[in-house]
Amino acid sequence: MLLVLALVAGDPALAARKKKKGKKSRASRPAAAAPARATPPPPSVRQGVELWRAGKWDEAVSMWQPFAENGDPDAMFNMGQAYKLGRGVTMDKAIARDWYRRAAVKGHLPAQANLGILLFQATEKAEAVRWLKAAADRGEMRAQYVLGIVHWNGDGAAKSMPLAYAYLVRAAAQGLPEATKALNELSQAIQPLDRANGWQIATALANGSGVPAQFQPGIAPPPMTAVTTPTPPVTVIASGNSAPAPAAETSTAALNAAALKAAGAETPANEDEAEEEGSSPTAVPAVTPTAAPPAETRQASVLSPRSTPSAPPVKLADKPEPKKKAAPPPPPKETGWRIQLGTYPNQKSAMAAWKKLAAANKRDVKGLHPTIGKFGGNWRLQVGPFDTRAEASKGCKTLEIGKNGCFAVDIGD
Repeated sequence: MLLVLALVAGDPALAARKKKKGKKSRASRPAAAAPARATPPPPSVRQGVELWRAGKWDEAVSMWQPFAENGDPDAMFNMGQAYKLGRGVTMDKAIARDWYRRAAVKGHLPAQANLGILLFQATEKAEAVRWLKAAADRGEMRAQYVLGIVHWNGDGAAKSMPLAYAYLVRAAAQGLPEATKALNELSQAIQPLDRANGWQIATALANGSGVPAQFQPGIAPPPMTAVTTPTPPVTVIASGNSAPAPAAETSTAALNAAALKAAGAETPANEDEAEEEGSSPTAVPAVTPTAAPPAETRQASVLSPRSTPSAPPVKLADKPEPKKKAAPPPPPKETGWRIQLGTYPNQKSAMAAWKKLAAANKRDVKGLHPTIGKFGGNWRLQVGPFDTRAEASKGCKTLEIGKNGCFAVDIGD
């Protein structure tokens, strides 16, 4: 038996068969797959935004063009931005207006504001005001600012101090610096009844219910019908040869893009952030309020030379100076939301209103405290903090004082 096994193990023919079989089994194994190459992202409005941010303006415009021609409002708005700035295409504000209009009739909020501003600059004021009102009543702060100045001056629409006050209040509440400056000037000249009516309008706008019927300025709504004219031809210019960006338009009442955090007129909209990315500011028409700033404001703009303090008198060291107590650390910065409950002629009346409200609503005001600050020629009463806007809105329903109106204010603004 051992001899047979040894002969079998040493049989060269059997070894050859085993070797052949081993090669066959190895050959039948599949080869390892080659690593897949990364595919570029598909064309989209968002991808065009990334190209724009990288300075590849011509490629961005080429990517947006088919989407714009197929009716995408963000792409239409972005084409308007490109033509307004002259990046990737030859600067042409008439074509920019055309693209803005196509997006505006589809309800694109920044496009409505930009269209109104460009039309106002082109002195087409009647149509400009229609678009500005459409955007302002939906909360667009640049449109609110311009429309407030329009009603203040009576230039392009009926002169109305309540409407001017209301739109400037709403734009200032959203943090627009130029609106705050204009509101401070208007507050010095406005009559108490006009201020009260303006506050009522501002509250209605903040709550999304629009201008009350008794204050409607009689401005017809804009034509929200689709634009049927052919889309303007696009001649793309290579990024390296693009025309330089136009200098910022400046005037005493124009918006300051740098102060609005972003140089946003250069930022197009994208698919998911159309209103946020696309609402970035552009220069507005030179609309100077007719009322001159008060004397106190004019004087404050002039720097007076500092007087050199005289040396303090030398004291005899008869006893040591008492040690000064260290100042307490500042309280932590408050965050969240407050509710604005009205404006009052002085701090005393605002505090009296708060004490009366707190006494009548002890349970609802627990954990809240008043903040009374100067607001133009008056003092405004705010109460907080609330963690969220929804909680602040709920607080308004409970704590609103009479017919003063109430709306939520972001403490961080």
